Parts: sequence; C-alpha cells; structure tokens
Amino acid sequence: PSNSSAASDVYKRQGKLAINVVSNDIACLGAEPIAVTLTILLPEGSSENIIEEIMKEAHEVARRLKISIVGGHTEVAMGLKNRPPIVIASAIGIPVANNPILPMGVKPGDKIVMTKTVATEGTSILASEFEDELKKALGSEIVDGAKSFSERTSVIKEALILAKNGLTHGMHDPTDGGLLEGLYEFSEAAGLGFIVWESKIPIAKETYEIAKYFKIDPLKLISSGVLLAAVPENKVEQAIELLSREGIEAAVIGEFVKKRKTKLLVRRNGVKELVNEPVIDELWKIFKLKL
Repeated sequence: PSNSSAASDVYKRQGKLAINVVSNDIACLGAEPIAVTLTILLPEGSSENIIEEIMKEAHEVARRLKISIVGGHTEVAMGLKNRPPIVIASAIGIPVANNPILPMGVKPGDKIVMTKTVATEGTSILASEFEDELKKALGSEIVDGAKSFSERTSVIKEALILAKNGLTHGMHDPTDGGLLEGLYEFSEAAGLGFIVWESKIPIAKETYEIAKYFKIDPLKLISSGVLLAAVPENKVEQAIELLSREGIEAAVIGEFVKKRKTKLLVRRNGVKELVNEPVIDELWKIFKLKL
C-alpha cells in the first residue's frame, strides 16, 4: 500500500500474525505456547517506527495470550529495498497431553471438526485494506464487523481443550491458501484423503458479502483463526459440547478417508471438486488487481 496509514496497519499485522501463527502451530501439536523469539529483517532505508509498530502489536498479542517474547534479532537486510519487513518467529510450548498430537495419528473415519467461520483472517484483511470501497458497496456494519475478525485469529484455546481431553487424533490451522489448502496440507501429512461438504462449512455474513463483492472463493481465502481437528466419531458430540461451553463454535464439515488421492470437496450444487494440489490464496488475485 502506498499511504502511510495502510503501511502502518501492515506492520501491525506482521507483529500480531507472527505471534498468533507460531503459537497456533505449537497448540496444534497439543502444547501450550509459553515463549516466542522474533527475528525481524528490515528493508534498506527503514525507520525506527516500523520496528516500534511491529513490536508494539506483537507485545500486546503475546501479553493477551500469556506468552513471553524472550529473544530474537533485528537487522537491516540487503536486497529487501521497497519490500515489506520479514518477521521470523519460533515458539516453545509445554505439552498438555501425554504425547505430541501429530497428523500421522489421524485415522480413516475421523470426522473433520472446524471451529469458527471460514476465511476469518482474510475477511479482516480485505475489510481493512479496502475499507472505504467496501463501506460504499456493502455498508459500515458489514465492514466494521469484518475488521473485528482480526481478534479471532488464535486457535490456542480450542486446540488445548481438545488436546487436554483426549478428543483429537490430529489438528491443523489453515493459513495461506485458506480452508482448502489447510485440508490439503492436513491430509497430506496424515497420509489420508478427505471428503468435505461446502454446505456444512460455517461462513459469516461478512465473509460471504465481501467474497461475493470481490468474486472470490472464501474457501481459498487465508483462514488463520480456524482450527481443523480430526475427531473420532464417538467423541464428536463431547468435543463440540466442550467447545460450545467456552463460546467456541464448531461444526463437522467432513471426514478423513483411507484413499490418499480422494481429496474431495462437494459444492453446494452437488459438483465434486478434487483438491489434489496446493491452493493459491485469493488474496494475491485481489492485490494484483487492486494494489
């Protein structure tokens, strides 16, 4: 983005996402994240306020999640001129289950439980980057609601609930490439296939309206904040009930199957689509056209 306020928002998001994404990964292994290190590579000519913006947001998110930023490194890196900073995060966690919860533990027949609503982060990003345009087209209520989704990008709470109670064989948090890429990655790591039904995938009104406006597929829009969990069929009811008690919405959207090449999405109209290769995020399509 060319204007300074938009650039400031980007730097803030980098700090927030660095903490959320790496802590989400730790939580999906069944561990409670307790500490993070951050390495920040800055483009030539960067000012101190860039570091301040990144670290301020990172600190606020880490404090809210009760995670300590315990170290890291900052430098100006050659070759990054006219490009955004690069933030590299590493995290440490304490297991809450007897053993790490790994994708290879997923079994055929496990139900795929999804928390929250699809494209949580992507909805927030688009609402922030194209706020004025979207408010004119869709109204302030939709856009303001969509911007608030940025506060829903952590999956630590739901992941630890499932891990502590022995309710999952494996977990994954979809990020770049959206829900479909997340399912592809999860199934590849598990060595299994999957079948999911679009009609069962929760989508917020804000996401639906923004995706419709930009003519994009919300299932391919970055989805940090969504948790995918492989839950044995006999434990699904308990898992959804425990999550609901904590105010976390969850739904069964499909199941894992034995045949690895069966990575199938059944659209609302009944059309079947194979998800047999990595998915490119819809954000890049929009930014290429708009920015």
